[in-house]
Amino acid sequence: MNWQKYFWSALGMGATVGSGLLYYAVKIEPEKLRVTSPALPRPIPVKTVFFSDVHLGRKYHPKHLEAIVNAINAQSPQLVLFGGDFFAKLPKDFHMLDFGWMEQQLKKINAPLGKFAVLGNHDVRYGSKPFFYRLFEKSGFTVLWDEVVQVNEQISICGLSPYSNGRAMVQLPDDGYRICLCHMPDKARYLSLRRCDVMLSGHSHDGQVHLPILTKMILPPGGKMYPYGLYHPQGKEKATLFVSRGIGTSGPPLRMGSAPEVVVFEP
Repeated sequence: MNWQKYFWSALGMGATVGSGLLYYAVKIEPEKLRVTSPALPRPIPVKTVFFSDVHLGRKYHPKHLEAIVNAINAQSPQLVLFGGDFFAKLPKDFHMLDFGWMEQQLKKINAPLGKFAVLGNHDVRYGSKPFFYRLFEKSGFTVLWDEVVQVNEQISICGLSPYSNGRAMVQLPDDGYRICLCHMPDKARYLSLRRCDVMLSGHSHDGQVHLPILTKMILPPGGKMYPYGLYHPQGKEKATLFVSRGIGTSGPPLRMGSAPEVVVFEP
């Protein structure tokens, strides 16, 4: 009878631990917005904040936007960059998105050198693109779609569309500091990274949940090779790729071992 006692005791303990982990992954970690400061081999010349993958909607309530904006402004950045996927599933979530309120929140982001954004795959699905443009442009962001902009005499940015072939990168200047904003990190395999110093991406969410084998299986197409952190996809003589964990969730509304982040790059 002892083995039965131990079996049921172990089963009960496992269920308790599992329930606790699930509660943490659904209720606790997705709310733990962190500010991280990775060191780039070639630092951006000005203090820059990068955020990505907000995925506002039913799984990540729009009320989170205020905390995100406050976290960004607390860093007093000179430059703010958004890496795509602001929306989750816009048609289904439209009823819960107050565009006037979201515009006012995004307007509060203060960046003397400018605010720049690219679209993610969720921002072009279901007819979402015009809503993204209207919201971000009215909020003071410059939206880039396969185009290059000169921020100042030091910095230029190439912003790529979600499914871009990267040809716009040839427009980057031969000197100065050059940033590529590209939502999907796996594009770094074939983009002309010799034309820039750093490529900033999101999309993968670092898998959202860190579990052996399973995490690699659930990484999204376009985000399987470079799930999180710093990489040199084409060698150290070319651009550094940085992939953010993002902020919201896609798929299962949980995170474990992959807390949401706002990223600060110090000069």
